[in-house]
Amino acid sequence: MSSSQLSNPQAVWFLGAPVSKAIAITAVVTYIVAEMNKLHQALIFDTSKIFDHAQFYRIFVCNLTFGSMGELIFGLLALCPLLRRFEREMGSRKFGAFIVYTSILSTVMELLFFNIFFDIERYSGPYPQLGAVLGLFHKFTPRMHPKFFGVLGYDFSEKSITYGLCAQVILSGGFSTIIPTFFGFISGLFAVKWSETELPDLVYTIAGLIGKVITDDAPAVMMSRSVQRGGSNRTRRAPTGTRPAAPPVQPPRPPPPPPEEAIAQLCSMGFDREAVVRALQQTDNNVEAAANRLLMG
Repeated sequence: MSSSQLSNPQAVWFLGAPVSKAIAITAVVTYIVAEMNKLHQALIFDTSKIFDHAQFYRIFVCNLTFGSMGELIFGLLALCPLLRRFEREMGSRKFGAFIVYTSILSTVMELLFFNIFFDIERYSGPYPQLGAVLGLFHKFTPRMHPKFFGVLGYDFSEKSITYGLCAQVILSGGFSTIIPTFFGFISGLFAVKWSETELPDLVYTIAGLIGKVITDDAPAVMMSRSVQRGGSNRTRRAPTGTRPAAPPVQPPRPPPPPPEEAIAQLCSMGFDREAVVRALQQTDNNVEAAANRLLMG
C-alpha cells in the first residue's frame, strides 16, 4: 500500500465492501456521462415507453444513477453507509446476491403494479436498492439510544438521523420515487433469506476480475513488535538443563448475565430467547454486536 493511502484513511472507506464501492462509482460515472451527453431522459424508468414503445433497456439502466446533482449527493450520502455496513456483515458474495434478487423482485413488482393500476411512472436512480438496505436497517439495527435527542417533547433515537436523510431522498420525486423505494423495502425483507442461495460461480469470477481494479488493500495499521523494536524484545533462552516455569493458568471468568432489557429488545426483533442470550454472552452484552451475530446466523 502506498504512503498516501496510509496517510489518508478515506482511501479505504470502502474496505471490505467492493459491491458497495462499485455501486457508488457506477452512479457517479454514469451521472457524469449522462450529464455530458444529455442522456438523463434515456435512463428514466418510463412505463409508457417500456410498454408502448418496447424500450425494455430502461428496465436495466434506470437504477444506475440519479436524475439530478442534488439527488446524487444526498442519495449517495444515504445509500453508501447502509450498503457498506450490511455488505461487511453479510459478506460480499451474499450481499451481491441480495442486491441482484432485490433488484429483480422490485422491478417485477413495479411493472405489474403500474401496468395494472397506473399508466405511467418516471424516475431514475437506485431507489429500490435504497429501500432494500433501509429495510435491513429498520429490522435488524437496534436502537442503542432511544432518547438520543428530543423535539417538541418527543424523543428520537440515533436511527432517526438515518431515517431523516433517507426521507429527504425518497420524497424528492413524490410518488415516482416513493413507490420504487417501497417495493425495494418489501423486496429486501424477502431477499434476506434468498441471499443464502448464492449466484453462479461464473458471476463471482467475472465480478472478481472486474473488482480487482477497485478493491482496496487492507491498511498496515500496526507493525509487529519485533519490527517496531528492532528485535530487542526477543525471548531469552533459559540456561541449559533448565526449563522456564510455566505461568499459572487462570480459569476464564464467566460472562456477566445479560440484562433483561437487552434480551427483550432483541427478542422483539423476532429472535429466539436462547439464541439472544447466547449471542449477548458471546459479545459481552453488546446489543448491536449481538444483533449482527444473530443476523448472520
